[in-house]
Amino acid sequence: MLIGNPAVELPEPPLASGPLSLRQWGEADVRSLVEACADPLTARYTSVPIPYTPEDARRFISFGRSPTALPLAVVSADDSSQVLGAVGLHAVSLTRRRSEIGYWTAPWARNQGVAQMALELLSSWALGPLGLERLDLYVEPENDGSQRVAERAGYKRGALVRSGIALRGRRYDVVRFTLLR
Repeated sequence: MLIGNPAVELPEPPLASGPLSLRQWGEADVRSLVEACADPLTARYTSVPIPYTPEDARRFISFGRSPTALPLAVVSADDSSQVLGAVGLHAVSLTRRRSEIGYWTAPWARNQGVAQMALELLSSWALGPLGLERLDLYVEPENDGSQRVAERAGYKRGALVRSGIALRGRRYDVVRFTLLR
């Protein structure tokens, strides 16, 4: 963390729109996290450990939030115990007014617009009340679904970043998408 870089705080009031809301992860989410992260697509396109255990979920819940990270559970607005996915800010710099953003959708909630709604909701708050001016997200070139989500949420496709991410000891190319205030 940079000296003088303030920590990102939880949105107040919590973010909600239509059928979803975003909230902090809690102990009650361990089972849903394990089930979602055991999914081959979730494991393939994220940095979750394989296999993903209840201990991994508890570690994520305990240590996922930091001064420069804001991981949020995407849940049903009607039942906040129903985890639909995740969205979060990471590498947040309030002094530089920028962040990276990421998301995944639980297999039981795919193809329902959950990722796009969650991405739009957190992006709007980050570029509005939080005061950021730039959000970047990175998608592997073959992850067509995630690229469509980014574009539908208003993100502009940028350059291919060679060896842009490392997952499980291997480097992958990624496409950068950007949303500006």
